[in-house]
Amino acid sequence: MTQKNHNTGTGSEAASAKPKLDYAQTFSIGFGFLAISAAWALYNAYVPLKLKDLMLPTAVVGLIMGIDNFCGFTIQPLFGILSDKVRTRWGRRLPFALVSIPLGALFLVLISVAPNVPLTVASIVAYALIMATSRAPIVALMPDVTDSRLRSKANGIINFMGSIGNVIALAGGSLLYKRFGMSAAFVAGAVIMVAAITALMHLVREHEEFVTAPGERAQLPFVSWKEFKTAVAPRLELDGEGRRSFALILLVLFLYTMGGNAVETYFTLYATHDLGMDAGTAGGNLVWYAVGMLAFAIPAGFIGSRFGRKVTMSTGLALSALLFAPMPWVGRPFMVPYLAFVFGVFWILVIVNALPWITELGGVEHTGAMTSYYYLATSFGAAISPTIFGFIQQMAGEYRWMFVYAVALFLAALACMPFITRGEANDSEVGRRADD
Repeated sequence: MTQKNHNTGTGSEAASAKPKLDYAQTFSIGFGFLAISAAWALYNAYVPLKLKDLMLPTAVVGLIMGIDNFCGFTIQPLFGILSDKVRTRWGRRLPFALVSIPLGALFLVLISVAPNVPLTVASIVAYALIMATSRAPIVALMPDVTDSRLRSKANGIINFMGSIGNVIALAGGSLLYKRFGMSAAFVAGAVIMVAAITALMHLVREHEEFVTAPGERAQLPFVSWKEFKTAVAPRLELDGEGRRSFALILLVLFLYTMGGNAVETYFTLYATHDLGMDAGTAGGNLVWYAVGMLAFAIPAGFIGSRFGRKVTMSTGLALSALLFAPMPWVGRPFMVPYLAFVFGVFWILVIVNALPWITELGGVEHTGAMTSYYYLATSFGAAISPTIFGFIQQMAGEYRWMFVYAVALFLAALACMPFITRGEANDSEVGRRADD
């Protein structure tokens, strides 16, 4: 059965409409992603180093680093549903950011100062749980106000703002880590998070229909188990071709996330253990990854709009595989910043176009459902990959084999691409005109 989009006007009117992107609003929404990205940049760069300093095995480090991703397909969809139903003086999405980001900043600092394994792990779990409560609401702000044909461009801007958060956190964090230690770097990251969310709260206004009137009580709904289960795995009405494309898109998201997440998780350990770099320099070199993403985030959205999402993502995956393939044998310390920068450029081609790719398949009616499936696939891949490669590293003894691991998964994702026939910006429009 072909899905329908209940837009106003006739099919020809909808087809001829040329929506315009509200750049000011999109950049403002990006402050939420800036706060999230700054937090996770520091977390991914330095928490694995602390866990190894506490003498934990690599597989255990991977298991702990995967906690936040298990929250991605449990806590995130739950709060995604809640945000659909909440009504407050600030709207339905912003209150989650207002509460969770400052609390997340606090626990980020506690991770850095915790003196032993139990307190460190407890702080990590609390941080992951709290940060998971705001991600879906913040991400949902962009599709709430953006036409589906403009979401690749808008997502490019959102990722551009996220990359700014990465650059600020990693560049400043590296300097502070070298001079004052991990706690100073994480305190600075916490300040960035609070500043960014303050900007978001002042610059973004949600639609009036989601804002309570003066004196009206806030609506804080209860979510039943049935609603939660539906949000984690929503039922969709797709024809045969749509179901095949949908299943393969989920597989692609899962595979490439597994590959990319292993590199992101273990990159600083690769640099310090295999290449002999000090921790501050290793973490600082990750800023070039963020700079690459920053430089190409907005162009990646335009490229996806111009040449198609599948082609753009395939190009990013193929180039990433070519970049990583020789690294186990040719990797040297002087190459690390160049490797990080180029990977950032290639990887942003994938990231910017992935969410619009899968949400397009469901049409306007099922944007929330497709977003849930997006996080289900990517979070599950990111949850299990650090542990899987952790066991590989314990057997092989070196982190450089993460590049071979990533290449194999990128190639597996690429092998699925020719069989996917849906997900481009005009697919739901074509389906609607056929039904009309």
